Amino acid sequence: MLKTTTTATFLCFVLATVVLMNPTSSTATYSPTSSASTDTFILAKCSPEKFSPGSAYETNLNSLLSSLVSSTVASRYNNLTVPSGTGTKSEPAVVYGLFQCSVDLDATSCSSCVSRATALVGNTCPNSYSVFLEMQSCLVRFDKSSFFGVQDKTEMLKKCGQPMGNNDQDALTRVSDVMGSLSSGSGSDRSGGNGDVRGMAQCMGDLSPAQCQDCLTDAIGRLSSDCGMSQGGYVYLSKCYARFSYGGSHARQTPNSNFAGGDKDDKNNDGIGKTLAIIIGIITLVILLVVFLAFLGKQLRKLQDEKCCK
Repeated sequence: MLKTTTTATFLCFVLATVVLMNPTSSTATYSPTSSASTDTFILAKCSPEKFSPGSAYETNLNSLLSSLVSSTVASRYNNLTVPSGTGTKSEPAVVYGLFQCSVDLDATSCSSCVSRATALVGNTCPNSYSVFLEMQSCLVRFDKSSFFGVQDKTEMLKKCGQPMGNNDQDALTRVSDVMGSLSSGSGSDRSGGNGDVRGMAQCMGDLSPAQCQDCLTDAIGRLSSDCGMSQGGYVYLSKCYARFSYGGSHARQTPNSNFAGGDKDDKNNDGIGKTLAIIIGIITLVILLVVFLAFLGKQLRKLQDEKCCK
């Protein structure tokens, strides 16, 4: 009886030690990095509605994503509809989707970015009917309902850098000039610069010129009012975006190195959390070891007493 109890206690002790010394998270997330790579992940919005694995929608979605990647050879923007399959009201089959790359990307870089985006869909938004996935320099979006040509200025993401300070008037003037050049520009792809401040704005190719102007006016206005005194910032709306970097090498560089609470802080917080988890694990390990030894000593004394009494 003693041998069985001691063994069971020891196994529980080992199991608890392994769990405590190997903390994990049940949620997998992606974060922007300070890299200026064109295929750096920015954000993803996934619908809570899910399609059934093996359904016609899944088959059509796979075909759509593959076709989007293929079409990057000829264009930086394309929208497609894959209507194969009958589907039902509760289980639709038609998929509407598009991709768009920044105007400064060549065909190879655009293809690489879109390929990376489509590859992330399955892990980031598994079985979601609707996905909005933004990369550093491209976007992939699909839905079970058509969204082509529909204006949508929903704010998907906004982030401002660290304040520059009121005493840096030259930098503030350059940022203001760049915001002004983006606002007064024409077309769906705009860029501007003044010294070491670079800006870029773009709307989706499915919008009309009037819709595009309306969306960019909104995005640039939010960027200017909320981040105009910062060392960089970006505003992503559903159908357009505007961003600028101060001291960056390129407008499409996400200025996380200048961001308060950005990737650097996230990494620091992750490191602190892991260190704290390890310390707690070690303390718990010591406590369990003391309890185990006390228990073992008690059992040995009990065994000795039983032998003496025989």
